[in-house]
Amino acid sequence: MKRILRTAVVVKLSALLLALAAPGIASAATDAYIDCSLQSNACFGDAASDSGPVTFMYQFDSNGVDAIFPADCTNQNICTFYCLRYPGTMPARLLVYDASFNVLATTEWVTAVCTQQDILLP
Repeated sequence: MKRILRTAVVVKLSALLLALAAPGIASAATDAYIDCSLQSNACFGDAASDSGPVTFMYQFDSNGVDAIFPADCTNQNICTFYCLRYPGTMPARLLVYDASFNVLATTEWVTAVCTQQDILLP
């Protein structure tokens, strides 16, 4: 009787481990990039996934600058902004979501430059 119980526990445990591993095996590739190094007041980004349509959003940490975003940048390849009184740098990244608003990918933080007028960066 003990041997039957041990076998049942092992079978259930292996089925559980297989179920936990399965989503990782079937996951789709998601690519995202962001680049804020070409000019001030703009970041360029894009995202794509093998699993279907995605939504991508820019995230900025504007502490210390008075960044103004004149338009919604969701799903836009170019996100523009400017700083009237307190120019400076701010971290930026891209977040990628699926249709259920689950995070699929995030990019590393990059530095964005916020100024009063657009400047081409070296």
